[in-house]
Amino acid sequence: MMRWFISRRTLLLATFFSFFGLRSQAATSPTLKLASIPSSSAVILNVLSPSNGTGYIEYGTKLGIYSNKTASIIFTKGVQKTITISGLKPDTKMYFRLRYSYGSKSFSTSGVLVATTALSSKTVNSKEYVFAIQADPHMDENSSEEVYIKTLDQVANLKPSFLMDLGDIFMVDKLSNKSEANIRARFELMKKYYERLQGVPLKITLGNHDGELGYSAFNTKKYRAEYFPEQTASVSYFAFTEENSLHVSLDPFTYTTENPKVDGWQWTLGKVQYDWLKQVLETSQAPFKFIYIHHLLVGDPQSRGGVEIASFNEWGGKNKDGSYGFDQMRPGWGRPIHQLLTEHKVSAVFKGHDHLYVKQELDGIVYQTLPQPSHPGDKINSGIEYGYLSGKTVGGSGFIKVTTSEKLARVDFILYDGKVGDSYNISLT
Repeated sequence: MMRWFISRRTLLLATFFSFFGLRSQAATSPTLKLASIPSSSAVILNVLSPSNGTGYIEYGTKLGIYSNKTASIIFTKGVQKTITISGLKPDTKMYFRLRYSYGSKSFSTSGVLVATTALSSKTVNSKEYVFAIQADPHMDENSSEEVYIKTLDQVANLKPSFLMDLGDIFMVDKLSNKSEANIRARFELMKKYYERLQGVPLKITLGNHDGELGYSAFNTKKYRAEYFPEQTASVSYFAFTEENSLHVSLDPFTYTTENPKVDGWQWTLGKVQYDWLKQVLETSQAPFKFIYIHHLLVGDPQSRGGVEIASFNEWGGKNKDGSYGFDQMRPGWGRPIHQLLTEHKVSAVFKGHDHLYVKQELDGIVYQTLPQPSHPGDKINSGIEYGYLSGKTVGGSGFIKVTTSEKLARVDFILYDGKVGDSYNISLT
């Protein structure tokens, strides 16, 4: 009996030290993560290292056989390094691993990362590809559960490739009592509603009421990671390519660390996210490119409006008096965001925040503001109040359906009762 007890104790101690030894080792190792798949022939990877060092990435099409490697990479402690690997084959599963050294002659090895490149445009030219977008479900005192359930059921019946939600989902920063119980209640409530999607993949673009403002000490990302782990990564911006479309979700909140003022220059993606966006657009071969953001990076904390404000601040480059301020306020960045989108022939910017349907265009890019999927009325009067002076405004609640084919993207505003509120086409130029 005593012999069994000692053996068991020894085993437990060995397990204890083994576990914490592994944790200690992991804490000193760099992390290799997939940033995006911008095209059928490329992937973008991120490396974050806890120490200064050097290394390279090995990759191949078979696990354990790495016939290719990148050039040498220099790691800086705590600074995310972005690496683009191109020249890959379409629709191919690839295996990547990081070899790294912190000053010694030998190189250690990270775990294996697996990613599959996108289909080539030739493969999908004859297909129709459907996805859905909604914005600002809120589910607060101004929302109708009946309307929202009918909207979600319409999405589920459509069976799109995914539903992109443009934020203001959890509404936790508006809680008068921000207790853990109340925060959890909001996440549990929205998780229950999303179950009506019946397996349609959900993708989340952050809103200003989702509890992750960079200029607030109140942050609920850990709850999002708990309740929506598949929609929560180390950063809240992401990109992916499906069929013939690049999808880019931007986060204007995490990196805005100062409460926005009237001049508007506090709103920012941050330099790391800006550089990432630029690289994603430069390396994408997708014919259709779609941007998702809750609101533009312009103005005071409210940041209301569409193309009428798109020429200002980090988004468009101008100061409020009309003078050009981007180079002074963002030295070394290059070009304002709208100019990046124009240069790389982005098809559309889908945004929420203002709770109404307005379709506008600027420099060949569609700027589509979405209505709520849960509001019981035909809210359109706020358009003028929020500064919308052009475009087509349509009342009603619902979601956006996008269907792409070889040379055309069709956008439909589907009302919560299934009727079509508006439709238009985006053609490749």
